[in-house]
Amino acid sequence: MSDLAGTYVVLDAAHAATSVAVTPDLYERLDREFDHFRDRTLVARFDFVQTLRILGNLVDNALRYSPDGGSVEIHAERDGEWVAIFVSDRGPGVPEAERDRIFEAFYRPRSEAPDAGRAGLGLSIARRLAELQGGTVEYAPRDGGGSIFTLRLPAVDLNTETLADLTATVA
Repeated sequence: MSDLAGTYVVLDAAHAATSVAVTPDLYERLDREFDHFRDRTLVARFDFVQTLRILGNLVDNALRYSPDGGSVEIHAERDGEWVAIFVSDRGPGVPEAERDRIFEAFYRPRSEAPDAGRAGLGLSIARRLAELQGGTVEYAPRDGGGSIFTLRLPAVDLNTETLADLTATVA
């Protein structure tokens, strides 16, 4: 795992868009209610600041391409060995011919005005930061129109060994 991926982050499944750094209080709560949390909590190990940068970019793009008054949805879930965070919008989506290129540095959609004030680096940077943490960023068209960008980061199983590691982290 890269140097970027060094902090455990816990995502409560009931409030998936909310993430919290592990604190001594949270560790004590996890220890007291282990069985309850094991089934309802997403745990991953990644660089919190760089992951916020990735998510900020994905949400910014979703808001920029959403119609006025449209909403952006954020959802997180465990997907096998991954914690997947989905950012979905109802914008125009990405034309099939451009889908392979949207993660290239300096790529800008043909539909963008040349003076739109964007360099075309955001998705390239987001994907690279995810890869440095053992993850990825992927695109998929959304049923009914729009886009779904998925950030996948390696999940950590919540067990007594993980709790012992969390203790060392917060001690």
